[in-house]
Amino acid sequence: MTRGGLSAFRAPRWAVVWLLVTAATLPLLLSHQIYWILLLNLAGIYVIVNSGLDIVYGYSGQISIGQAGFYAIGAYGSALLAARLDVPVILSIPLAALAAALCGALIALPSVKLVHHFLAMVTIGFGEIVRLLLLNGGELTGGPDGIVSIPKLEIGPIVFDTNRRYFYVILLSVTLLLTVKARLVESRIGRAFVAIRESPRAAAACGIDVQRYKVLAFAIGAFYAGVGGALYGHLIRFVSPESFSLEQSVSFLTMVLLGGAGSLLGPILGTLIVMLLFEYLQVFGQAQMALYGLVIIGVLFFMPRGLAGVLRDAADSAQRRRGATNGAR
Repeated sequence: MTRGGLSAFRAPRWAVVWLLVTAATLPLLLSHQIYWILLLNLAGIYVIVNSGLDIVYGYSGQISIGQAGFYAIGAYGSALLAARLDVPVILSIPLAALAAALCGALIALPSVKLVHHFLAMVTIGFGEIVRLLLLNGGELTGGPDGIVSIPKLEIGPIVFDTNRRYFYVILLSVTLLLTVKARLVESRIGRAFVAIRESPRAAAACGIDVQRYKVLAFAIGAFYAGVGGALYGHLIRFVSPESFSLEQSVSFLTMVLLGGAGSLLGPILGTLIVMLLFEYLQVFGQAQMALYGLVIIGVLFFMPRGLAGVLRDAADSAQRRRGATNGAR
């Protein structure tokens, strides 16, 4: 079974539904744990961003280490629209995500002919350019001080002014965007992405417009990052350039690789595992990052297809055993 194939994608869907249902109950169980509810909000945002990165890397086979740049465009775009132009937050979030998608397409147009580390270097440069523009944006972006007092999300009479209320906005966004991703990768577009990932030349020989689909993958991935960034800005109500560094892009890619690229479940698992590692390794002080790195290297070395790949292999093995048992009867 090839990595991220469509048959592999269908297998964990019930697991994804179970995770979402479980997530919906967590704020009730952690009603007095404000910090953990905040972490749940951040985890949901990162799942959205990483699901978009997975479309770019896991399905279309393009290495991007500039996802934090699109994440920043979404965060600053929605903050500026809401704070400076009084655009309702319910509108500023999708508008900022569309701006990130447009930037993704514009960056991809001259870059998609590059492959491997060459493309990675371009995306790193893009992310750093965005960060430097925000850092030196003067009054528009607030410079190194960023933008403060970003408006809260309001829908009619409901004001999402607590982490617990806001969590359900993020959970709804995760559910909608994962559903869109599920439909997308099972569609003709998704099959084209996988064909390009496996062999761009063979895909072109079959009549697939490789450049067009690569640009589309980048635009979709940037849109997801833009949504995540906008949700982040209105959650924290403060954004600054230091939140969108190269380290953040590397962290996003690490989450996708650890969870398993080319799957619906992978970005969810990778996000949760990495966030838990960061949280529980803090007790080791300065050795935290070294231990974190060793854990990640070990997992990637022994599980090159990520945690989702291990689960798929286990499910396939159990199915074969059941088939052999039924055949023996």
